[in-house]
Amino acid sequence: MNFSNFSFEGNVIKTEKFSKELDYPIQDIIYLEDKQCFIVLYDMGSNIRKWGQFPNIICFNSKGEKIWTVELPTTDTGDSYFRMQFKNGKLIADSWCSFSCEIDVNTGKIKEAIFFK
Repeated sequence: MNFSNFSFEGNVIKTEKFSKELDYPIQDIIYLEDKQCFIVLYDMGSNIRKWGQFPNIICFNSKGEKIWTVELPTTDTGDSYFRMQFKNGKLIADSWCSFSCEIDVNTGKIKEAIFFK
């Protein structure tokens, strides 16, 4: 099944097969056809807290079931990701606390974190 034709607006993603309302506004989505999953980056400004973190990348399958929530590189209050990209077979996400992280697309765990500030 091919879901490469999708769109999103606000916190809703639409495909030819389903429409799903998510918890927060969507900033970006990467669809991995070989895994038939959507990796969603929530807008980091949509869950501002005075304490705690916002693990704002999730992955869900073609049925709309959540597979994982991303791990963050720090325990610092306010940490979340501000961008992500899939390049050369790797999911790279950059955090507010200045880490560029390679994320395992199967688990959401960090494979490698590089401090860039």
